[in-house]
Amino acid sequence: MDTTILIIGVVKKSNQVLLQKKPPGSGPYKEPWYLFGGKIELGKETPEEVIQKIIKEQTGIDVKVIQRLGWDTEIKPSGQGEETFYLYLDTLCEYISGELKPGINIFHLEWADIDKLSSYELNPPSKKLLKRIGFLKD
Repeated sequence: MDTTILIIGVVKKSNQVLLQKKPPGSGPYKEPWYLFGGKIELGKETPEEVIQKIIKEQTGIDVKVIQRLGWDTEIKPSGQGEETFYLYLDTLCEYISGELKPGINIFHLEWADIDKLSSYELNPPSKKLLKRIGFLKD
C-alpha cells in the first residue's frame, strides 16, 4: 500500500472559513465542499511554505499558518484506484490579504460563517477536521 502525506489548511477570516467547490463530477468524494490541501514532498519545503503556496494557487489569497492542529489518517483509493494510506497534517491558517480568484480545478470559492457550516455538504475529511477543532457541531 502506498503512503501519501498531505497538508490541509483551514483558512479563517473573522468568524468565517473559506471553502472550495470542485467542478461537478470530480472526486474523490460526492460531497462538493472541501478545505484546502496538497501533497508534501519531504525535504523540499516546510509544511507551512507548502500550504501557503497551495492556498495562493487555489484561491489567490495570502495566508499565515497560525497553528499546526495535528495529524489524521485515511485509507482510500488513489486517483489511479490503488488503495492508499493518507497521512494529513492539519493546520489553521489566517487570511492576510488578497482577492478571491478560483485557481485551476476550483469551481467556486466561498467564505462560510462558522455557525452555518452544518448547512454545507462537506467531504468526510473536511467535516471530521472542522468537528475536531470545534467549528462544526454534530
